[in-house]
Amino acid sequence: MSEFVSKPNFYIEGREIVISKSNALIEGGYDLSPSEHDLLTLAINKLHSQGTGGKQVFISAKEFASANKIHEKYAYEVLRETAQRLYDRKLNCTIYLDELKQLAGEDDIYSVARPKGNHKPVKLNFRWLQAVAYQENNGFIHLMFSDPLAYLIGKTGEAYTKYDYGKTINFNGFYTKRLYELVSKWKGAKPTNGNKHPQIIMALEEWKEFFGCADKYAKTAEFKRWVLLPSIKQINEQGDFTLTLDQEKVGRIITHFIITIKDNQKAKKKEFKDPFRDANTVDMFTGATDKELLSAPNPLSEKQARKFAGTITAYCYKNNMTSEVHELGGKLGCHFNSWYDAKDHIFRELQHKEQYKKYLPILKLVGYSPIYNKG
Repeated sequence: MSEFVSKPNFYIEGREIVISKSNALIEGGYDLSPSEHDLLTLAINKLHSQGTGGKQVFISAKEFASANKIHEKYAYEVLRETAQRLYDRKLNCTIYLDELKQLAGEDDIYSVARPKGNHKPVKLNFRWLQAVAYQENNGFIHLMFSDPLAYLIGKTGEAYTKYDYGKTINFNGFYTKRLYELVSKWKGAKPTNGNKHPQIIMALEEWKEFFGCADKYAKTAEFKRWVLLPSIKQINEQGDFTLTLDQEKVGRIITHFIITIKDNQKAKKKEFKDPFRDANTVDMFTGATDKELLSAPNPLSEKQARKFAGTITAYCYKNNMTSEVHELGGKLGCHFNSWYDAKDHIFRELQHKEQYKKYLPILKLVGYSPIYNKG
């Protein structure tokens, strides 16, 4: 039996909800109400996290109420109203045709992440849903995603953004929720042109397409006043980021808006070094010395990371190192909704030049032999 039937209440009160959403959807262009955006975000994350495949998902009023910290009776009303509108909603996004895969005759020649070799951008325009139904007596909404959306959800692991859903529930508008997602994607980007912090730079038309308001706000000043400034204000007040808005002009005409991102969460993290710690002593938790961890070579290749991410999660599960995936997340300093989510996370970290080091002990256990640089 699939998990969405056996565990209908996937989102439980008091449990942190970490969203994993494909970057194609994060950067896509569409217009939704705040409740429509919340429902689709929770549904997409639920289907991806369960790793059951397919394109059908149930969201109960109890789940929606728990996730958004609202009364269950109100959640019933929101789901009923949302079900009536959601079928007609559309979106557009960009994926990439990988010409090397095409030449090799592979079945799947598209990629969510921009390929390193020759590629062409492909613009998709499609409905979110193929079908939607609301069961008033049972208090849940049944969503059947469209084929293109199900395809993107299935490829989430290629390039995705993670963020704490709870940080977004008090945002008043759809535009603020969308901007928070985009900022979460770009917050770790490398600053360019001598800037201290990463920036999002888009032409006016690109910003309007992103927010799904290409046909609204004929005057640039109105778009800035009613879309950008209120969204930035709310996010700054929330506290995770400090956003600064700038603009570029050709003559007197604004052509681009630039948002500079200061990650306040990152600034709060301070590295603690134990002055009594011996760099040559094997740590009882990691099984490696500090010297070994610091002198580790380059991280794993993509091929190696894909192999050992699966091996590590299987090893943890089979050897009862962690009885629950949430326990594994606690050991790694994050939160997972499923073993599939854990595997995706480990796959990415094994390729990171710093995060990779904490996996050295278990990599040894599962057959990987790192070679240390001589210091």
